[in-house]
Amino acid sequence: MRQEYLRAAAEAYANLSDLQSDCYHYLNDGFPESVQPRLVTAYTALLTTEIPSKYINKIVRTALVEWQYPINETTGYALSNNERAAFAGMSKATWSRHQMSDYINFILNNMSLNAAAARAKIQLQLVGYSEPT
Repeated sequence: MRQEYLRAAAEAYANLSDLQSDCYHYLNDGFPESVQPRLVTAYTALLTTEIPSKYINKIVRTALVEWQYPINETTGYALSNNERAAFAGMSKATWSRHQMSDYINFILNNMSLNAAAARAKIQLQLVGYSEPT
């Protein structure tokens, strides 16, 4: 229990952006549903100029769900293009015409980077700054 309080205090002092904090909690706290709407809003805003608006919500939600599946060691992602298209409820032709997997990959990679940055900032708060000797 003490470790949880220590982590919460370190996070409070780590100066995390909202997106870093949301990504960190989504990936480390069992994919809480309370964080999903904020992630959907953040990534929807990032993709609004890139793809037709009627697909954005499906793309973001597919990316969030993909985190919940084990990663395929060969591809580095959990779902194939066909599985992603099926989950999003889109035809394979539409999926590949708009190169939707590129956007999924962007979201997954961006979330991973944000979570790693948050983890590093929190860890720095927990162990402190090291002075060069």
